[in-house]
Amino acid sequence: MCAPSNPAVHLRVGTLHRGIPLPADLDPIREALTSPDPSRAAVTALLAFHALRTTEIRTLTLDSLRDLDESLLHLPDRTVLLADPVRIRLSAYLAHRTATWPRTANPHLFLTRRTAISTTPVSRPWLYRRYPSSSHLLRADRLVDEAQAAGDTRMICELFGLTFKAAVRYTRPYAAAVASSSVLGC
Repeated sequence: MCAPSNPAVHLRVGTLHRGIPLPADLDPIREALTSPDPSRAAVTALLAFHALRTTEIRTLTLDSLRDLDESLLHLPDRTVLLADPVRIRLSAYLAHRTATWPRTANPHLFLTRRTAISTTPVSRPWLYRRYPSSSHLLRADRLVDEAQAAGDTRMICELFGLTFKAAVRYTRPYAAAVASSSVLGC
């Protein structure tokens, strides 16, 4: 006997409309930022304040923080001036890392019991358990926040490592509002 066919298979439903990203729920983010787990607080801070990609966070090394006293984070394609709350959480995590794994040879910033005895980065599932919601949602929320404040597409590109086309998605809805407020002297 043949399986019944699905008559809706050939229906065209159109393309996905990528609208303006919506703001994130702040309560889980606040809870994660104040977590007693230093890795959770540090990862959430990097996502929420600087919108780093999860791949960037996984591959951070101790050398990336060589200028932590000057609040600089060195990424392969840019240098990020760290916000004070991020610097504080990274310092707390580094103290935890040093106390927990004092003799590890792993150059990566974030470690687990498994990665401390190797030189590999933490796993994606480990990282996913560290932040309160989707990393894409946190990144989009940070980009929306910056676009609302400045509306400068070029600045968004430089701050977050986006292409111009990707940055326009965030700045277009707010560019008119920012322009009119600067004309009015606000």
